[in-house]
Amino acid sequence: MSSTPQTYTISDFIDWYSKKQLILAPEFQRGSVWTPSARVFLIDTILKDLPIPQVFIRTKIDSTNQQVVREVVDGQQRLRAILDFASEKLRLTSKAPDHSGKRYSELIEDDKETFLSYRVPVVQLINASNAEVLEVFARLNSYSVKLTPAELRHAEYSEPVKWAVYDAALYWSTLWNDFGVVSVRERVRLKHTTIIAEMFMALDKGYAGGGERTITSYYRGRKSKSDSFFLPIRKRLDIVVADILRNLNGDYARTTFFDAPNFLTLFAAISLLKGWLPCSGATDGLERFAGSGVDWQRAREELAQIAQAFDGDGETDRKARYSAFVNATRSSTHSLSSRRDRLQTVVNAIKALP
Repeated sequence: MSSTPQTYTISDFIDWYSKKQLILAPEFQRGSVWTPSARVFLIDTILKDLPIPQVFIRTKIDSTNQQVVREVVDGQQRLRAILDFASEKLRLTSKAPDHSGKRYSELIEDDKETFLSYRVPVVQLINASNAEVLEVFARLNSYSVKLTPAELRHAEYSEPVKWAVYDAALYWSTLWNDFGVVSVRERVRLKHTTIIAEMFMALDKGYAGGGERTITSYYRGRKSKSDSFFLPIRKRLDIVVADILRNLNGDYARTTFFDAPNFLTLFAAISLLKGWLPCSGATDGLERFAGSGVDWQRAREELAQIAQAFDGDGETDRKARYSAFVNATRSSTHSLSSRRDRLQTVVNAIKALP
């Protein structure tokens, strides 16, 4: 067996499939299980000429009959989506915002050419046996870096809950690119989707204990919800994040409130003061402030004082005043008690006074 990395155009795959020289479902492939959103997102990726993962094909060459048959051993669902779009069976949706509502025939000529000429990275396994194919994947997996929980969720779920979080994380790229709420290295491992998921959870079910297991449980529990379920949550999320960026900029971006744990604390506090945060263990004693509003002038002054106390600067009485916040931030930021202490400090610091 030899393995040969190559690229083939989408038009090549269409031609092979029409001639029955491409087999999409050999015995070690799963059935077609991608959601419509995942399929459309792939086509959008291709139309934007961005890379997709390589496809593994077992190429069987029959020299006597001068025939070649290609079995897809990894990448079946990607190729199904591509072939269905090419044959008018797939209509694009809002997951492809520049082409929403269109089938292949409705694309402009330039976009059709981009699609057909797109080069799919392929590894050909020439005349490989089943045992050799399995050996290839065993070796590939042995070199893989362990996936983070965020990466596992992104791989496992294709339902609207995954796309609601992903789309918001993409939309609010300024948080990562300009403000460093999540570092570049963490973003590569999809850590930015973790904080956005926590925002959805807070607005949906309340601000409580967090962490990766809790987020995965939320994905599982909201797996059956449609896009329309997440739209009002997303609308509120956008309003709160926009409020933070409009009112806190400059020097605040270098404080603890633009680190992921306390950006989330600030997000939850503002959501509560807008009346949008469901009651939870973290909001005990704060319910009376729900919907009372934010005093941003006061907030800027008080948050600066808290940030200085966290950094160890300033007067002794200031450090004592905010010691609960400081200690909670330096402890496990996912625990309910830590989140409660920090939320109470921030709500009391930024709430509109009577």
